[in-house]
Amino acid sequence: MKITWLMYRKELLEMVRSYKLLWIPVVFILLGVMQPITSFYLPNILAASGDISAELLTQLPVPLPADVMVQSLSQYSTIGILIIAIAGMNIVAGERYSGTAALVLVRSVPSLSFIIAKWMGQLTLLFVSFTLGYGGAWYYTAILMGPVRWGDALIAGALYFLWFAFAQSLLLLLSTIFRGSAAAVISLLIMGALSVTYSLIPSWFSWSPARILNFANATFAGEVNYTAATFVTSVLGCLVCLAASAWLLRRQGIPDQS
Repeated sequence: MKITWLMYRKELLEMVRSYKLLWIPVVFILLGVMQPITSFYLPNILAASGDISAELLTQLPVPLPADVMVQSLSQYSTIGILIIAIAGMNIVAGERYSGTAALVLVRSVPSLSFIIAKWMGQLTLLFVSFTLGYGGAWYYTAILMGPVRWGDALIAGALYFLWFAFAQSLLLLLSTIFRGSAAAVISLLIMGALSVTYSLIPSWFSWSPARILNFANATFAGEVNYTAATFVTSVLGCLVCLAASAWLLRRQGIPDQS
């Protein structure tokens, strides 16, 4: 545990030095606040364009706060996942091919501790970024559109973070196998395939981690029906990815020294 904690602190320090703890939260904040602001000022934007009549503008429906929150979250399920892939594609591959991983692991650092520290570091970055971005979306929605139910917003945010944790675990595994850009592309394809297959055949893929997104959106509508299989699959997926990453790291000629 002590070794893992030291490695975790090293990860945080590297994020500070590479400015990841700055630019990723800023991007997430922009993603969060753009939707409520755009929704509120959309009639003004359309009126300024001069292509829509005033009568039609008055008939534009005003979105409900819950709808704006769902739209804000949808930004994270697409662009957010892309940012995660870009930011973390070299999380293991970069150190493995530069020789840094070998230098660290030969100093009595178990590969599992190395992987867990990487995973915890990325989750910390995601938690800070998503909390700030989602909090910004929540704040501006409440100010511009109306109050948002606290319970629904917190549950939906927690569900999305579980989806992010699954995506990050998968990316960590792929970064152990492939080089940076390949890991990012493959992880995006897999996450996209999970979402598409559940959307097309939900009855066949009721266990899919992608159903978490449906749970989050339905939470605001008050029509959510949670299933344990989805959560079990997501958590087990994270654990399997971590275990497989550590095993693959050992198989690549960097044995544990503990």
